Amino acid sequence: MKKIKVLIMLLLVLLSTPLIVSSAQAQDDLDVDPHHALEAVVSMYAPMHGLHSFWLDVVCERMTAGGCGYFTENIESILWQAGQDVTGNHAAFVDVVATLDDGSQVWKAALTIYQNCQLSKNCKTSESDIYLHVVFDEAQGKWLLNRVLYGPYIDFPIFEEQ
Repeated sequence: MKKIKVLIMLLLVLLSTPLIVSSAQAQDDLDVDPHHALEAVVSMYAPMHGLHSFWLDVVCERMTAGGCGYFTENIESILWQAGQDVTGNHAAFVDVVATLDDGSQVWKAALTIYQNCQLSKNCKTSESDIYLHVVFDEAQGKWLLNRVLYGPYIDFPIFEEQ
């Protein structure tokens, strides 16, 4: 059921762009290191306390221009507030879910968020799957994050029945 929701979300967010290759085929096409795009995710979920504008620059440096604009308008304040007790995190590439007609891809990654142990005796981590829309930038030779489609604090859109 969760996989169906993810695919529906992807189709809605990406303007119903049809999928052109399977997961296995897309994995073979991933000949570029995914770390640059994943660094944007790591930065997003672990804001630099007291360094708001620097944090935004670090995140947006690893994103597309449109992705940065969407992030700053829609998600930035949520992640800035939610991340104030975060001491760090880790994002690991899991799989290419799809490659779209324009060459962009949807990735599944595993995200671990580490909470500040000094604020609580119970040091907690949270682990979750996260889905990303990424675009390969030929000029930089790197995958750039365009959107976090689904992950902590970013959920599927809620539609009203009509």
